[in-house]
Amino acid sequence: AIGGGAHGGNQMRLVVEAALTPGHPEPLAVSATFVRSPAPGTAALEVEVLRTGRRVASTRVRLAQDGQAVVEALVTTGTLAAPEPFWTDAVLPDVAPLEECSRAPADRADQLRVGHLEHVELRLDPSSFAVPSAAPVPTRPASGPGGSAAEARGWLRRADGADASPLDLLVFADALPPVTFGLGLTGWVPTVELTAYLRALPAPGWVRGVQRARLMQDGWLDEDVELWDSTGRLVCQARQLAGYRLG
Repeated sequence: AIGGGAHGGNQMRLVVEAALTPGHPEPLAVSATFVRSPAPGTAALEVEVLRTGRRVASTRVRLAQDGQAVVEALVTTGTLAAPEPFWTDAVLPDVAPLEECSRAPADRADQLRVGHLEHVELRLDPSSFAVPSAAPVPTRPASGPGGSAAEARGWLRRADGADASPLDLLVFADALPPVTFGLGLTGWVPTVELTAYLRALPAPGWVRGVQRARLMQDGWLDEDVELWDSTGRLVCQARQLAGYRLG
């Protein structure tokens, strides 16, 4: 949870895990719409298998509470490997060395609790923060480490030190701070829709993450995430639409 709201990555993990089967044990793609924020308490998972094939299965999963949808997701499952790319133009992003990155606390100085950081160790690149402001930034600032841009960079791993699984990557894909922090803006940035692609099994070790936005407009922003494993392999891509309320 973040403050009083449930963490989107943890909700996505929950619905995806319900879609896994022995024949299709790993997620390949998931598209989730966050209909409403759940209240503390019990919830139900409704699973509908749409198609099962040799390589992939397609499943619809609903997380519901008191008969109302909380999350609606379409999940594609199969088997992941760790292959070399046939072709790519993806470039390993620059992230400050681990020893220069500070750990993001679960209990923040402003008394906001970020519950998922009890389970995810997140070390943030110093470039992920700018001087706080309530005013929008109309032009694109310099990007990259040391700059000020609508992006966040850092290192992620499980807080218990265990190697990350594909399900953990789904949580990591929503674990970086909102890109608004890089612009020095404060406020609430709730996820409305999140799509993730799992591209390969992650190697042991820290995961390198970068999150960027291209447009903030009319209360909405996009966030694109790339996660790279310790060998420099791109293992997860994600995109979300989020609202923002500054202040």
